[in-house]
Amino acid sequence: MAVELTGRTALVIGGAGGIGGEGARALVQSGALVTIMSRDTARISAFASELQRDAPNGVSVRHYAGDSLVEDDVMKAVAFAGGDSGLDVCVSTVGRGSTTPLLLNTAEKFTDELAINITSAFVAIKACVPAMASAGGGSIVFTSSVIAAQTFPYMSGYCAGKGGLEALVRTAADEFGHLGVRINCIRPGLVNSPDNPKVAASFSGSRSDAFLEQTPLGRLGVPTDIAGAIRFLSGPESSWMTGTALTVDGGAHMRRAPDIQQRLRDELGDAVVDSILAGQIPTHL
Repeated sequence: MAVELTGRTALVIGGAGGIGGEGARALVQSGALVTIMSRDTARISAFASELQRDAPNGVSVRHYAGDSLVEDDVMKAVAFAGGDSGLDVCVSTVGRGSTTPLLLNTAEKFTDELAINITSAFVAIKACVPAMASAGGGSIVFTSSVIAAQTFPYMSGYCAGKGGLEALVRTAADEFGHLGVRINCIRPGLVNSPDNPKVAASFSGSRSDAFLEQTPLGRLGVPTDIAGAIRFLSGPESSWMTGTALTVDGGAHMRRAPDIQQRLRDELGDAVVDSILAGQIPTHL
């Protein structure tokens, strides 16, 4: 990969592995001075050391422990990553979703999903814009999901969270474009992260088949598939792009979300699912 980000400062929030980790690696290999942030101090310390070993000469990799939902943590991480020169790039891959029928969900859990997917992005934008404006502009990149533009029954919290994230991206991109601050997001399809055993187990065997049936290119994504898009939206090649959702999903957006009703029947039982389909809050739990 061509070294085209030499000397630029970058913060990757959620950069200890998976999509964020590979995104950080792509930035490092392009010459950016990268700081990775996560709550897991030991994990980001080890991963920063790994990235540093493979980094081009003169490229430094640092880490900062903090919570993406805590404004003070993110503000301090931005200051740490950008230093006196301000910040050039921020990537946030923070987000989470659950497979929970709406009638089984709670307001608290639903609000938590909105917070991790939307509020974390709000906090990042608020922290990054002043640092990027002082540097003459910059690029902020978030990871959304293909289901921001699809319906996916039984994932209402995640759909609402990613849909809200994209609305925030468009509004903030319009609000701060005059400062040279570009804000975009990526819509991945289902990505299997080998370094996350829970994710790998969740989508193994028959569970992944339902997704593969709706993916024209016939395979699940891997973190490096998304890292290239992160690198593109972070760099000068995308300098006339803002407020955009870039889809990287193996073609899944052309079809529909998979039918996971049988999976729910296996996990919850027929009586629960039948109650939900009848519009009733289940009493069989």
